[in-house]
Amino acid sequence: MGRVSMPQGKGSQMHNRREYEKYGKPVPDNIDVSKSSENITLVDKDIREAYREIFGEALEKYNGKQKRADRKIEDYCDHIKKSKNGEKLFYEDVVQWGKKEDFQKPETRERAKEALVKYVEGFEERNPNLKLIGAYIHMDEASPHLHLDYVPVATGYSRGLETRNSLDKAMKQMGFQPESESRKNNATKLWKENERAVFGQICRGLGLEVEPERKSERKSLTVDEYKEARDEMIGEIEQEKEAIIAEVEPLRELKTGIDEIDTTGKKLPFGVVAIKEKDLEAVKEQAKAYTANRDEIGELRQRSAAVSQREQRADQRERQLDNKANELAKQQQQLQQMYQRQLNLNQLLEKSERDGRAKDKKIADLQTENTSLRGQIRSLTVQIDQIKAELWEKINNLTDKLRGAYESLTNVVKAVGMLKYDREKDQNGNYTYGKYGISNLSKAQDKLIDGLAEYGAKWAKEDGFPEMAEEMEKRVGISKGIEKIIEPQAPKRSHYHDGPSL
Repeated sequence: MGRVSMPQGKGSQMHNRREYEKYGKPVPDNIDVSKSSENITLVDKDIREAYREIFGEALEKYNGKQKRADRKIEDYCDHIKKSKNGEKLFYEDVVQWGKKEDFQKPETRERAKEALVKYVEGFEERNPNLKLIGAYIHMDEASPHLHLDYVPVATGYSRGLETRNSLDKAMKQMGFQPESESRKNNATKLWKENERAVFGQICRGLGLEVEPERKSERKSLTVDEYKEARDEMIGEIEQEKEAIIAEVEPLRELKTGIDEIDTTGKKLPFGVVAIKEKDLEAVKEQAKAYTANRDEIGELRQRSAAVSQREQRADQRERQLDNKANELAKQQQQLQQMYQRQLNLNQLLEKSERDGRAKDKKIADLQTENTSLRGQIRSLTVQIDQIKAELWEKINNLTDKLRGAYESLTNVVKAVGMLKYDREKDQNGNYTYGKYGISNLSKAQDKLIDGLAEYGAKWAKEDGFPEMAEEMEKRVGISKGIEKIIEPQAPKRSHYHDGPSL
């Protein structure tokens, strides 16, 4: 029985794309490179192109309204990257069923992979405000898992860009609105609970048993669960920071509104600003709103500073947790035994609560059917292995025959080459032809001899016999087999010439 988890990821594209060699970095020990070919990349978009596709129209509309060049945003991707308001270019969650101990059988890994693929296929339909830029399934680590990278998209802003990167507002626009919002009860937390439930249902549909959601005491956690709890704690701090940013957003719009009021007019004495009468009331209202919210702004600044302090404490806590995780690794075996005993008790309890004998009989029938199917699968596997063995035997026989044919062709090409190259120079520089050489070949005959060698070499290379191709291109001579036929009693003879060596 595996647990569905969805901790926050680091968003390392080098790790997700397995590009360690590209950046001159060593491959981590936990990655089995022999299985990296089994990894699946479902989505892989360039971040800048994605931002232009998502926010391009809103950015163009916003810049078209600006009368001052310094207020225009040239690139929204760079704008978010440089932002000090806490927005991230993209967010990552790591989706997984089970842990290392749950993947002892190859078929379990395949089912988990299929569940992850189905989860990604329905992601954007379920979450219209989250645009996928990356979805990578890793099969070369201890447990199959999915790195899911997305950009949150919120709409309906009255100031600035109409469409923006905002995680909290994107979640709320998809309906995840907590009744009493707090650090532990926010839109992102509600969304994650829903997504874990969706993934759990997909897993069950593929025959993977899913452990019920639970909140455990720290002492009962395994090392992996302890690290996951740490990641979730850090994620909650990030979400609280995002919530504060969402609260500050209307006040930022307030400032933007004041900045965008048309102040063009006649020049007046120093210290006096002229604005149009129609904008005067708007300025007054904005000023009143700013005054009314001044205390709230101060409070939000204090809260933001408090979040920064918590982030620092979280970093320190993360280091402490890493040290604790190393200590817990030594106790892993004992904790696993305790967990297994508890799991067995839970299974016995579930069994006692099942419906009577009828359901037990149905389960027994299904188990019998399952055993029968497994027997059929084993039988089919044996048949397939036999067929494979027969096919390989036939392939090897055909390959041997083809090699023999090419050896014969090589001997024929070399023998034909003797008609042209069985010659040597005398002391006067003239050629003397041997018994096989022909001194008065026509140009067509000369080309035919060389063309025959080139033709044979071409097909030998294409069919995987490069050494025979080389023989046909560079050497001439009479093979022992041909020599026995044409000169049964003749002694072996060597030929010398200034062309390819014999």
